Amino acid sequence: MQTKSHTALGHWVRQHWALAQLLFFIVLTLVWLLPWIANGRIYLGDDLAFHLNRVQSITQYLKFGKLGLGHVATGSFNAWGYPINLFYPAYLLWPMAALQVLFGGPLAYTLYLFIINMATLYSASFVGQRLLHSRFQGIMVAVFYAFAHYRLLDFFVRGALAEGMTFAIIPLVFYGAYSIAAGDWHRWYWLAIGMALIALTHLVSLLLCAVLVLVTLGMALIKRQNLWWRFKMLCWAVITTVFLTVTCLAPLLQQLHRVGKLNVAQFSLEDSVQQPWAFLTDSMMNRMASGHINIGLVALILLLLGIVAFRRFSPRDRYLLVLGWLFTLMATRLFPWPPFQGLLGMIQFPWRFLGIANLFVALVGTRAIVTLFGQGWRFNRTAWLTAGTGIIVLFGFFSCQGFINSSAKTNRSIRNDQYHWAATTMRNPDYVPPRSLVSLDAIETHSIEVMDTRANGQRDRTIRQLSRTVGPDSFTYRVSSQRARQTKLPHLGYQGYQVWVNGQRRHWTADQTDVIHVAIPKGQSTIVLKYVPTGIQRLSAWISGLSWVSLIGWLIRKYRRGVTDSPTQSVTVAK
Repeated sequence: MQTKSHTALGHWVRQHWALAQLLFFIVLTLVWLLPWIANGRIYLGDDLAFHLNRVQSITQYLKFGKLGLGHVATGSFNAWGYPINLFYPAYLLWPMAALQVLFGGPLAYTLYLFIINMATLYSASFVGQRLLHSRFQGIMVAVFYAFAHYRLLDFFVRGALAEGMTFAIIPLVFYGAYSIAAGDWHRWYWLAIGMALIALTHLVSLLLCAVLVLVTLGMALIKRQNLWWRFKMLCWAVITTVFLTVTCLAPLLQQLHRVGKLNVAQFSLEDSVQQPWAFLTDSMMNRMASGHINIGLVALILLLLGIVAFRRFSPRDRYLLVLGWLFTLMATRLFPWPPFQGLLGMIQFPWRFLGIANLFVALVGTRAIVTLFGQGWRFNRTAWLTAGTGIIVLFGFFSCQGFINSSAKTNRSIRNDQYHWAATTMRNPDYVPPRSLVSLDAIETHSIEVMDTRANGQRDRTIRQLSRTVGPDSFTYRVSSQRARQTKLPHLGYQGYQVWVNGQRRHWTADQTDVIHVAIPKGQSTIVLKYVPTGIQRLSAWISGLSWVSLIGWLIRKYRRGVTDSPTQSVTVAK
């Protein structure tokens, strides 16, 4: 009876594979979320408040009846016009902002995490199936990757929402680079799509993925055929990526040209990583703490299984295993970081490469399990999948629970009714020029009277602020002045700001700290400060928009002509 039951279940899964996969991924995602939503609290970690403020900025823009992202924060980051969307791409945060308009902050955050985890499972499964030629092995890759210990650290200990989102995209970047390296260059577009989505999500990860692409392309040396075509398709991927992402890259360069150096923190790469023994100890203990970033026990076991199976691996699998170990060791001082400080200093923390290492760990770990214990695999694959899922889920659950208990003691979490406070009141000086930091205290008062305080600290009694209102990318002040004057606005000047005084456009200037100055007449005046997209912003948006439409149209036409993504063949060498 049990055998018949298993046979019936297997037949149903084969007949309804898409539905079975969807249901399995939904269950996995609910399990992944369970420790964090069970007690009605949100764990801010190190950076989540920053990202909630980013989402709140877009939410405010949507509530004004606009469908875009907005450019400056009028309702978050202390509501002074922090230029977050000018320097930090927020395109993939728009769905969470839309959910927040519909359902409120806490539920929107939970639903968005659900969407991100589902996307991560599907992308990892997609790549796993095409490289390992097995739907079940693709599922195992997805489980190992989505439940990776470092991914839990990234989302819930560090609160790195944007970096966590890239876990859903990294498999696509790797698959595109791998396809070019393996000779299946007609799939070059996966590299362009992946890199473009990374750039539209987290610019630091763009540099991490550039390293991933570079080392993956080294696989071309295993099979040295048609190198010219591979190089040509790589160039196509790079060019396409630039066109798809110029909407964020061009305005960023324009703003950087105006403001010069920003206040983004820089760290010594060597000082940001652990000693090997400390990293190993933390990994074996599945430690969850912001000062103890590690890869986790399950990943270590999978890497060791890869070493055991090394002699039975194909050249491709051996290469992937080496990359898994390489990116893991890059999170320790075993890697010589000082020579790379100038080239890769922007990544701030080398352990960010663990996000890439987890993909290779999932791939080679799955391959190692099949290689070492694969006798009778066809009949026992459900048992292996169940066992692997159960083990990694249990490890993750107990680690999360330990972190949750410790967070309750250190006030690192908020109740749902504190969400609005956490998502609106935060000072982040990263995208403020260092010369402007001295003015932030006064700017955050939102008061023209405070801005016009005399050098001796005395308030100027000849000007009064009557009201202040905000709109989409705009601030409106009503003031009364006893004389015509140059007044300071509680805002920093970024390219794109325009000022109207009593309905007439006025030229504004900036002082040595970048505070905006504008001339107003005697009497009551209405001052409107509004961010208007520059010509470069509008042009780059059109270029990227048309590029995305063209690429999607080309892919649809390609699909209709029957050119589909069949599984990629393994790279082998003649014996």
